[in-house]
Amino acid sequence: MEARVVFEILGVPVTENVVWTWAVMAVLIIGSAIFTRNLRRIPTGVQHVVELVVDGIEGMVVRDIGPRGRVFTPFLMTLALYILLSNFAGVLPGGVSPTGSLSTTAALAVLVLIVSHGAEIKVKGLRAYLKSYVDPYFVLLPLNIVGEISKVLSHAFRLYGNIFGGGLIISIIYMFVPYVVPGVLNIWFGFFQGIIQAAVFVMLAIVYIQSRLE
Repeated sequence: MEARVVFEILGVPVTENVVWTWAVMAVLIIGSAIFTRNLRRIPTGVQHVVELVVDGIEGMVVRDIGPRGRVFTPFLMTLALYILLSNFAGVLPGGVSPTGSLSTTAALAVLVLIVSHGAEIKVKGLRAYLKSYVDPYFVLLPLNIVGEISKVLSHAFRLYGNIFGGGLIISIIYMFVPYVVPGVLNIWFGFFQGIIQAAVFVMLAIVYIQSRLE
């Protein structure tokens, strides 16, 4: 489905997916500024809860990747928050989930690819990185390249398919049962499914990073 154009900037069309992406980014930036302006050495209230969540995710990253995986925690946390809020955006009246657009999920998957491969080059060196594509035989080079491309595609389509499919199901049901049932399903696909899909995307990102550093 083609995204609806909201307005244009210097002749460049801006779709509703882009507008809601900006909205999610604004919420993340403003929220980060608010939650970090009065940090205390001994956390209380919201800071305590946030630190528990960060420590939990950092522990999961370190458990899967190892101690050197700690540096990826900020990236993975940002990824998780962006996807989570993007998924939730579709629940709002008139809202659109940016993750319901393949261009968004593909960009996120490519970002994970860049980070994971960049980490491998930094840890192992460029020579070892390139050599991994032709080990144990040079003839495997095309297969290894296709394998990396397939990871990006599956990573992108998994999130896109679930979010877009959920919205499509709700739209179809709304045509036949206008209010109660779509509302219940919207809560499921918007909140619970949104949380699950954000967690799955980030866990796959951890697996991809870990696989490149083995």
